[in-house]
Amino acid sequence: MDTSNIKKAIETDIQSLGCEVWGLELFGRKSNQTLRVYIDKEDGISVEDCEVVSKHVSKVLDVENDFSENYILEVSSPGLDRKFFYEDQYQDYLGEELKVSFFDTDNKKTVRGVLSQVTPHGIQINLEQETQEIPFSSIIQANLII
Repeated sequence: MDTSNIKKAIETDIQSLGCEVWGLELFGRKSNQTLRVYIDKEDGISVEDCEVVSKHVSKVLDVENDFSENYILEVSSPGLDRKFFYEDQYQDYLGEELKVSFFDTDNKKTVRGVLSQVTPHGIQINLEQETQEIPFSSIIQANLII
């Protein structure tokens, strides 16, 4: 299973339900993987939204994507401390505080600061004493801080 192929397979169906795919995570052993689908919409996600999307996604994956492996499907909202999955998600959070883990030369580094700019190549975070430019290709994980 590949998350980009999964996203392509389920995105239109999820949009038809009034939601958007916020992100996908695939983890666990190949014989028993978990696929976590994060969904969002402007007025927030309810348990009922997750239930409906779960049923639709399950049908789409079982029919269209020909999954031969066993998998567990979880559908969830991104939550308040949402993880960023795609480059285009950052723009809506300018001025918000983020926690970003990334590779800086050879070391892993984690910073907390205010998202001040999004460019085609990365993000800029204002720290207490400096500004940190982080290329998208270096980001390991970024989360909103509430």
